[in-house]
Amino acid sequence: MHDALKSRLRNAGYRVTRQRVAIYEYLRSTDSHPTAEQVVGAVRGRLPRVSLATVYNGIDSLVSIGLVRRIARGASPARYDAGTDEHAHFRCSACDEIRDVPMPSLPAIPADVDVGEVAGVNVEYAGVCPRCRRRKLGLPDAAHVESSPSTGE
Repeated sequence: MHDALKSRLRNAGYRVTRQRVAIYEYLRSTDSHPTAEQVVGAVRGRLPRVSLATVYNGIDSLVSIGLVRRIARGASPARYDAGTDEHAHFRCSACDEIRDVPMPSLPAIPADVDVGEVAGVNVEYAGVCPRCRRRKLGLPDAAHVESSPSTGE
């Protein structure tokens, strides 16, 4: 992974820095789609003096070379995803959690529609996640239900 990362950064004219490597490694290790602030918190475990500005700059460079996706919506802080395989996202409108949704084939633009050159596709489903739906209905969390003692049946 490091060789491919270093090569992509250098080919795009970026320096390979400990900060960029740490940011990328963290984003590859999580499926939580963190904000830049969350990335700072995680990366500071390895690089205690890393700043928010450095993290934003590092993320921007990784986005520009296609190793990280920026997920932005409205006034919410941007979230980041290093999963570059083709997939959609589901965003819970109650808790703002984002989950990956496998999508083997993305929707195509009809042949008779000329939109120019397509650089990427972002598909986002919106709704309420199972946990928030259960809370709304007054039901216990699934983890609580699964760990409840049996009734003897």
